[in-house]
Amino acid sequence: MYTDTHIHLQDYKTHNIKNVVTNAIKNGVVHFINPSAHPSDWEAVTALAAQYPEVTPAYGIHPWYLDDALPNWEDTLEKILQHNPSAYVGECGIDRLKNPDTATQIDIFKYHIRLANKYARPLIIHAVKADREMAELFSELPQRTIFHSFTGSAEWGKEIQKRGFFLGLNFSILRKKNAAEILKSLNLRQILLETDSPYQNIERNIETLPQNLPHLGQQIAELLQMSYEEFQQIICHNQNEFLGEK
Repeated sequence: MYTDTHIHLQDYKTHNIKNVVTNAIKNGVVHFINPSAHPSDWEAVTALAAQYPEVTPAYGIHPWYLDDALPNWEDTLEKILQHNPSAYVGECGIDRLKNPDTATQIDIFKYHIRLANKYARPLIIHAVKADREMAELFSELPQRTIFHSFTGSAEWGKEIQKRGFFLGLNFSILRKKNAAEILKSLNLRQILLETDSPYQNIERNIETLPQNLPHLGQQIAELLQMSYEEFQQIICHNQNEFLGEK
């Protein structure tokens, strides 16, 4: 039974969310970590978690949408976490590809880190072209941290894992020419699977579906030259370790 550790159910445009969840469950994807991206979707994320017991919400401000932060957003975010004891913190982080000015990004990201530590919540990180900045913050990150949509170098992946953090892999890793080399270099006990649905589809302009997560697992297992059954066992172990699933 899989967990999709990163999905944005609130962002579907062409699919009915009920069908998305139902079809995923039929295909063995039975749990969903559903991060927000900006304050305007915090309410939608809360509503989805209330409607679907399989959904765990996460709250944060994505580095692309820092301009959407309303006055007193910090207090609002903290109150939401207080009222949702199972919620994660995120999606948050640093993206130097989108915005080379990191000062504000780091400041807002650090607030998310403080909340995650204060309330003992897992942290979901978006990090692009920000290896140095992230490395400087390693000591502040909670142990239960996911570097979502990892497509970095093998060396960077090993450095993240050396600190005890997890890497979230989706279909984007398969676009890397050296995907097999990267995957074989990683500690498989510190990887999790995600779709980042409705985004990250290999085919352009088509919404990704969480029901395809097992297919992602099959493709990664092939690149690792291991049986799919063995890979499934590893992912189930990792989910138990990170998510506390039974």
